[in-house]
Amino acid sequence: MSADLAGGSTDHRRTLVLTVPDWSAVAAATEHDLTPRTPVAVLSAGKVVAANAPARAAGIALGNNKRAVGYRCPEAQVVAWDEDVDNKHFSAGVGALEELVARFTLLAPGTLAIPLDSLKHGYADEPSAVEALISALVSATGWEFFPGIADTVFAAVLAAGQARRVEPGETGQFLAAQPISTLEYVGAGATELIDTFIQLGLRALGDLAALDARDVNSRFGALGKHAHELATGVERTPLNDHVREERLNVELGLDTPTTRSDTLGFLTRQLAADLLTKVRRRGLVCTQITIELLAVSGQSSNRTWRIEDMNENTIADRLRWQAEGWLAGAARPGPPHTRSRSSSARGGSQAPGPQQPGPQQPGPQQPGPEQPAPDQPGPDPEDFSEEGIIALGLVAAELTTPIGATKSLFDENTGQVTHTLERLQGLFGPDSVLVPGLQGGWDPAETNLWTPWQQAAAPVRSPGAPWPGALHAPRPTTVERLPIDVLAVGGRSVGARPAGLESTPFTIRFPTGATEEIVDYSGSWPVESGWWDPERATYRTRLQVVTESGRALLLSKENGQWYLTGRYR
Repeated sequence: MSADLAGGSTDHRRTLVLTVPDWSAVAAATEHDLTPRTPVAVLSAGKVVAANAPARAAGIALGNNKRAVGYRCPEAQVVAWDEDVDNKHFSAGVGALEELVARFTLLAPGTLAIPLDSLKHGYADEPSAVEALISALVSATGWEFFPGIADTVFAAVLAAGQARRVEPGETGQFLAAQPISTLEYVGAGATELIDTFIQLGLRALGDLAALDARDVNSRFGALGKHAHELATGVERTPLNDHVREERLNVELGLDTPTTRSDTLGFLTRQLAADLLTKVRRRGLVCTQITIELLAVSGQSSNRTWRIEDMNENTIADRLRWQAEGWLAGAARPGPPHTRSRSSSARGGSQAPGPQQPGPQQPGPQQPGPEQPAPDQPGPDPEDFSEEGIIALGLVAAELTTPIGATKSLFDENTGQVTHTLERLQGLFGPDSVLVPGLQGGWDPAETNLWTPWQQAAAPVRSPGAPWPGALHAPRPTTVERLPIDVLAVGGRSVGARPAGLESTPFTIRFPTGATEEIVDYSGSWPVESGWWDPERATYRTRLQVVTESGRALLLSKENGQWYLTGRYR
């Protein structure tokens, strides 16, 4: 293998990511037979989530609503987002890679990853490999591809958005300059985490990478740990092959070729259940699965899918998308934007149009060979191939240990959990099972909201209302109200006024008599609540401190008494 393609070192596992910009808009245009020059905007939940180049040139931006789209570009085609369309057309279009590379993985609709070590026998260096692959894909699909190369998959995805090649060993520097918002790659659950990072002053991935991994893990859990690994350029390495005692796969041969996607999905669910049972018996978790399809003609289709929450249904969906895209693509050759929906779903030939009568075109009263007779039903839209599929196969392409894919108790076996919790409520009352939440307020104790399981939350104080002086995230992990003494040098009690503290806090004395020295503290800030009601009016001064033992505490002084009101971890 050449030094260029290897990245100059065997220490780096170089990855090539190819992404189709605005993929959902491209897939929607393909599905509805729109030309590349037609402005297309894809909406989800009433907002634009993808727009092709003509639409963006007309002023349509992500986040616009339907009215804004119509105002900026009246001729734009507005299409609802469809996950099936995204997956089906992408799976069909990337079939050209099967003859060019040994391995590739579909990361998401419109994005795929290729390990560069799989290209070592066919190409001299990275630039020639990228040029050859993109040329083949563009010729086969008509799509535009952006390439990105880096030492990790996450960095390569970000580099693909900039059509950039990150030099070997420079992935850390590249990631450090990326905005913290790029952690959206982690998933939908990262939105709140990103907001918290921004509030803490972490603007770039380099700021997050500079933090100690143990501190991030203890404060933000598994999601924060994953984000920190991505920011530092750490790749989650798949399980080594030597751990796999045998090839974990299942196969199913069909007595009669199947041409219906719903039948394939039904058969796949049981097949997937058998494979996942094999994986679980070995104490492992499958994160990537290869789907193998065999047609009657002897042709085959192999795809590797990465599925975060893998189960029988998600595997069946991927197989259905792959089958529909593969067989439909075989029946309708040519780039997607040039295909006609009038072509036969079975034979792929197109009947002559009414303006171009063929020499043997039947008259208007006689149905031709390509047209169903009036008293015969038309082709079933689910019947997508004349020959059909004769065999299915599933292979566990990537395995990992359960600790790397641990979920919350409520993420799996939700039916059993719900039954158990409802049983507890039946025995001990609705308040025996409470769900935590947040509401409006100034103190941590006020913002806690506990709601009985399966009941709608009813906050006493609106969380959307402004709360001047309220405590911002991160919030204390433990809330309490313990009277203490905050002392200055010499043992005097520290007074607090609206203008600030009267003296520098030096030690904390607890009710047991134990004391701890204060090594750092924040500026104090006063909070006055309920001033409109004399019976509820409260004036307090807050202070955050760090003690010599490393504990971070939230203190509050009310009516001349200091209290320990929260602990951070």
